[in-house]
Amino acid sequence: MRRLAALAAVVALGAAGLVVATSPPPAEAHGAQMFPGSRQYFCWVDGTSAGGDISPTNPACADAVAASGKTPLYNWFGNLDSNGAGRTVGYVPDGRICDGGGRGPYDFEPYNAPRTDWPTTHLTAGDTYEFRHNNWAAHPGRFDVYLTTEGFDPTAPLAWDDLELVDSVTDPPASGGPGDLNHYSWDVTLPADRTGRHVVFTHWVRSDSAENFYSCSDVVFDGGDGEVTGLGGDLPTPTPTPTDDPDGCPDAAPGAPGSATASGITATGAHVMWGAAESGCVTGYDVLDVATGEVLATTHGTPMVDLTGLDPGTGYSVVVRSRNDHAGTTSAPTAVLTFTTEADDGEPEPTPTPTGEPAGACEVDYTASHWGDHPGFTGSVTVRNTSDAAVTGWVVTFDYPGGQQVDVPGWNATVSQSGTRVTATHPAWASTIAPGAAVTFGFNGTATSATDHPDPAGFTLAGVTCG
Repeated sequence: MRRLAALAAVVALGAAGLVVATSPPPAEAHGAQMFPGSRQYFCWVDGTSAGGDISPTNPACADAVAASGKTPLYNWFGNLDSNGAGRTVGYVPDGRICDGGGRGPYDFEPYNAPRTDWPTTHLTAGDTYEFRHNNWAAHPGRFDVYLTTEGFDPTAPLAWDDLELVDSVTDPPASGGPGDLNHYSWDVTLPADRTGRHVVFTHWVRSDSAENFYSCSDVVFDGGDGEVTGLGGDLPTPTPTPTDDPDGCPDAAPGAPGSATASGITATGAHVMWGAAESGCVTGYDVLDVATGEVLATTHGTPMVDLTGLDPGTGYSVVVRSRNDHAGTTSAPTAVLTFTTEADDGEPEPTPTPTGEPAGACEVDYTASHWGDHPGFTGSVTVRNTSDAAVTGWVVTFDYPGGQQVDVPGWNATVSQSGTRVTATHPAWASTIAPGAAVTFGFNGTATSATDHPDPAGFTLAGVTCG
């Protein structure tokens, strides 16, 4: 087995522009593929300077930056879709596979360009390699690795018919914690029949939410051992944060960060992510509570943070600002980001004396998004407690009459299936449905055909049939 260094502590630059990765350092997650290196990761490597600017010399990378700017590369680990939910054919269109259809916060569309001058990793067909995926913000989930089939035309737009699933792994081990160049790693044995140029597509499917991440890596099967060509600079070991060199700009004002988003919201926390500042001298960021002016969290360069210790069922309005710790200055804040934490999952609310509907009375809203000509679908169930009492430790059941099969465990609930009966059990962080309140959970599934998808029936909440 070849344990290759996608990220090198020592890099040799040959006369032909051949970068040989010689010693594996750590890597990390939100994330992108680091071995074999993805387009967004290698373009960030190619363009990053000591002063924090990004100006790639690789022609494919330079054209991508000319088309969508530098912001995507400052956030190379953020090629994502918050509602991807594991969907592929029929949801992510042909020609847009490398950016997951372009539903994320950053414009990675140019990284779909079918061309042969992207930075490329040289491999040997049939060999086993240690694949590495950055874990900039760690999430549980599954990594699906696809490889283009023999005869693939690298000058044509990438289509699903070009791809073969060659490996899938769930929750592989991680090297190091989030927020730096650390990584998940697992072994992949590549098919022995590949020759010439190909594309590796890595699809990271989170199991704790519907968020997905996408990476396309250019490889050539020529008997190589992990060498990388097409890069104008060394592969890095430092934290991949677009900050200026403190020694080169100690007094420069920090540039303002990009707009902020929130995900992974629980009763007491939220994951907040923003666009890295693209100018000035930036040593870190602050997240502030607009109402109180309190600094809720600080980072040392990383453009994301997990807020903890929040109050359940509470609305928060926050802004983010950049810092220059050497000069003691801060930037203008971002636009206000507003989110609400989930209801408390601790002690149940006092149960009032029933005066109307029995505990467990409920209403249901079910929707399903079908994946085009593919039998796959994404289901969403919203259950409202219409009774006069809180339902603690809620469990929802229903039946699929058409032979549909759900993919477990789903999100926002633990979903299981026995025959036609589907059971959704509350998550630990949201175990109570107050009177008049609702919960929503989701899952992927497969129908018997793309056109045969009857709605489920027989919904119950806490054993009471829903209306």
